[in-house]
Amino acid sequence: MPTASTERRIRVFVHLAHGFGAKQWQAKWERGEIIGLNDRLPYGYFWAQEDGCSVEYSEDRKEGPFGKLLRLGMRLLLGFDLVHAWRNRRGITGAEIVWTHTESQYLAVLLLLQAYRRSRRPKVLAQSVWLLDQWSRLSRPRRWAYRKLIAQASVLTVHSPENLKLVRALFPMCRSEMIPFGVKAETMVSRDAGRAAHRPVRVLSVGNDRHRDWATIIAAVREWPGCVLRVVAPRLAAGLIRRASNVEIIHPKANDELSALYDWADLVALAIKPNLHASGITVVEEATVFGVPVICTDTGGLKAYFSDAEVRYVPPGEPEAMRRQIAALAEDDHERGAMVARARARMIAGGLTSRHFGRRHAELSRELLGVGTKGGGMRSPLHSATIALAAAVLAAGFAGRSEAAPGIGSKIDLCAFRPSFTEDFNTLSVSPWGQNGSRWIAHTPWHGDFGDAAFVDPQPGFPFRVHNGILSIEARKNANGKWQSGLLASVTPSGSGFAQRYGYFEMRAKLPPGPGTWPAFWLNSVQQPGSKAPGVEIDVIEYYGQFPAAFHSAVHVWNKVDPKNSRVEDHITNVPSGSLVKGFHTYGADVEKNWITFYLDRRETGRLPTPPELRDPMMILVNLALGSGWPIDHTPNPSIMQVDYIHVYEPYQGGCRAR
Repeated sequence: MPTASTERRIRVFVHLAHGFGAKQWQAKWERGEIIGLNDRLPYGYFWAQEDGCSVEYSEDRKEGPFGKLLRLGMRLLLGFDLVHAWRNRRGITGAEIVWTHTESQYLAVLLLLQAYRRSRRPKVLAQSVWLLDQWSRLSRPRRWAYRKLIAQASVLTVHSPENLKLVRALFPMCRSEMIPFGVKAETMVSRDAGRAAHRPVRVLSVGNDRHRDWATIIAAVREWPGCVLRVVAPRLAAGLIRRASNVEIIHPKANDELSALYDWADLVALAIKPNLHASGITVVEEATVFGVPVICTDTGGLKAYFSDAEVRYVPPGEPEAMRRQIAALAEDDHERGAMVARARARMIAGGLTSRHFGRRHAELSRELLGVGTKGGGMRSPLHSATIALAAAVLAAGFAGRSEAAPGIGSKIDLCAFRPSFTEDFNTLSVSPWGQNGSRWIAHTPWHGDFGDAAFVDPQPGFPFRVHNGILSIEARKNANGKWQSGLLASVTPSGSGFAQRYGYFEMRAKLPPGPGTWPAFWLNSVQQPGSKAPGVEIDVIEYYGQFPAAFHSAVHVWNKVDPKNSRVEDHITNVPSGSLVKGFHTYGADVEKNWITFYLDRRETGRLPTPPELRDPMMILVNLALGSGWPIDHTPNPSIMQVDYIHVYEPYQGGCRAR
């Protein structure tokens, strides 16, 4: 089947504001002058190249005094930078789709495209940030003109559920989506989780957003002997800190200086004015990567990214509330470390990284242009529904709900079951697609392989080996330097093989170490070819080698008719770091009519409600994939997943307890 490397690549043009030209940005980035956790090119859009896109960025053109005056004058008159778009018109009109970062760019692009025939116009992903906060203050003529332009956009995108509500109310004629914003997070900064707070406590506040509430944060700590505050704000007036001897304004000139500030800080505190666009999310994510806990104003839809368990929230404009939270968190060394660990897990679960941000744009673009998705299957780590619904998942607190379910830690009682499928890997019966009645096939039945290592047909000794009752699934580079690995599925494309709707599914395995590894044991609905009924996927374990102190269990419902209405509930199980790669453990799921209960070493870790769409029997899949949006340049070659057995049990009324 085709992969991303053989599919036609989508021509993408990323149009950014003047001053953010790709060449200029990259030169500053290489010198460490782009302050913050940034990629080599702006905002991570270039990661879409991993998903079948050819990405070109806008560039600043040389301009003299008259050209600059013309550009700025037109921007003042229109409210957006038409001249900058005109100078990049070849890139814009030569693309199949244009991505923009704020309304200043997409309004200019949409006006520019009015001069071209519809057949020559690329599609436009129009991303809003500040426009909706300002909408009610715009003049009526300007709102009318903007509405006419916005109606030409292919999709309106936002970063906040608050913005999403308003954009859908204001522009019902347009499709709109929320794409959670993310920062560069390939490597989390190592920091002692139990590090004691300094006395006085060290607080850092960072930002240059127009909605930063500097008056509140400074009032919260002014002349408090138990606290020192460092503020990183390029445009903050020095007069604000008058009579605040414990407050200092810092102007880091290079990223090393900003990193040193995060290392200095015991916690980050952000005071933010009410807004609709998740102001402050960049710093919250950045602090999480640096390992610093965050106190933040509850506004702008930030809780769609991080819950109360991961960030301490305070009401807007209340210095006393901010001060109380700083004091309380300063006294609890354990909780500060635990908050960071939970926030980091949430970043991974929700795809809150620049890499996922760029790849989500690629998925939307493929959908709009009718270009096949990478792998073509349901198992893509960045399935459009998964990321589109990430904010809803986080806001609902699914992981928190499953943690609170009754019976956490209780042991499963297997006398209520009887074996229905036993695979001890004394031998291995596998073929590419079920030839000769093999027990396993080496691909997903729907031809939807995934990840950054191709799942290959079985060959002598690769990617599967059986020795002393242990199956080894190996990922390694071939002679051409391309990664290859293995997957087993218990059902063929025609639907033959083993599947079961309810019961207990278990694997005993030792996971591979190293960043970029992505092993999984999962179940998937067996449906008739062409069925439009929703499919269900149950991830018993999904493990990211980049983060060896936790694994995910999840329940997906895939809506084939309208993918954006798919949904997912995720449960995170924390473990001692590295423990799953040092020895064998059992991973299980008890699938019942009302609940799906997950187990580690046969002790319950959490449960999620069984979706009503679970009407079909479930096949078994086990694989060693690579990537899932994380780099594989440091993945061990080879990487090996060892599986002792896969056992399935069915409910048994004749057992020691009725069910």
